[in-house]
Amino acid sequence: MFAKKLLRVAVGVGLAVLMSACALTEDRVDLVYQSADTAAPVSGAESVTVKVAVEDVRPANRDKVSVKKNGYGMEMAAIRANQDVPTLVRQAVEQELRGRGFTIGDGPVFAVIEVARFYADYKTGFWSSDNVSDIQLNVQVRDTSGHMYYGKGISGIGTTEGVMIMDGGPVKKSLETGLAVALRNLMQDPFFVQALIEAQEAVARAAAPAPSLPVGVPAS
Repeated sequence: MFAKKLLRVAVGVGLAVLMSACALTEDRVDLVYQSADTAAPVSGAESVTVKVAVEDVRPANRDKVSVKKNGYGMEMAAIRANQDVPTLVRQAVEQELRGRGFTIGDGPVFAVIEVARFYADYKTGFWSSDNVSDIQLNVQVRDTSGHMYYGKGISGIGTTEGVMIMDGGPVKKSLETGLAVALRNLMQDPFFVQALIEAQEAVARAAAPAPSLPVGVPAS
């Protein structure tokens, strides 16, 4: 009996040491965009050419997307993304626009996006933890002259519940979900889609030649 009890204690201590060691080792995650919406062609999109430009305005340490935590909720080693976050966001937006019939190119319409936050945090509980991502994007639609047709903050939240080991796996899931939700919110905003079409139409009108007067009719 004593030997069995001693074995259980030893196993418990060993697991605690192993988990503590893991918490002190940085983790890395591969992020893949998976759309949360089914894209359908938008009327008028076929005549619009959009350039998607993404800027990272997060303060620093931009590949850090979360941290491991121990059972007491104390922050431990960093969790970092293998992908460049602005590139991931740009490719995701381009995918959504293509699916709706827009052409991706060098303009004259620009979807200008700032990545303001891209992070997932562990919320520790008594028995388990939740991982919650927070995605915040500032989105503008402009034309070649710089005129703005749309400007709005877009957010997305992804949650992974019942986490026992606070490592990179749940972080990946939460971040991918949060990004998908953010882009679903953007693409379902009719003002965003309409702004892209209006910007293209405005550029076309500005480039159109002025109508010429018939011979013999003086200009007034």
